[in-house]
Amino acid sequence: MSDESKQPLLVWWVIWAALQTGVFVIYFSLGGPAPQPQPSSPVSSIWLVGLAPFVLSSIIRWLVLPQIQNARTALPWFIVGMALAEATCILGIFVFPAQREVLFILGALGIFQFIPYFAGRYFD
Repeated sequence: MSDESKQPLLVWWVIWAALQTGVFVIYFSLGGPAPQPQPSSPVSSIWLVGLAPFVLSSIIRWLVLPQIQNARTALPWFIVGMALAEATCILGIFVFPAQREVLFILGALGIFQFIPYFAGRYFD
């Protein structure tokens, strides 16, 4: 691989690393202390809505991206998939604080699954 063909691949890695690092920065700077559970509040499963971006992100990574044949089409899907995974963490911080740890871990794993080792096939 020549230096010219390595540069676009480097962009994929930089975007991935920035979002992977960013989810930790967001969580630890905006997360604050864990909320204390209310003893008399009923347990609600509405927080499972926070899993939707993670599921969509996984669908993009494992079903959509393998079907795409060129980098120009794959890059936007790559970014959207990682943004959806990051949204899982953000929903945990702001909307579902009682489950913020679970949603943070899923968000971080969701971004991690986009590690761009597969992107090399677009630049051969």
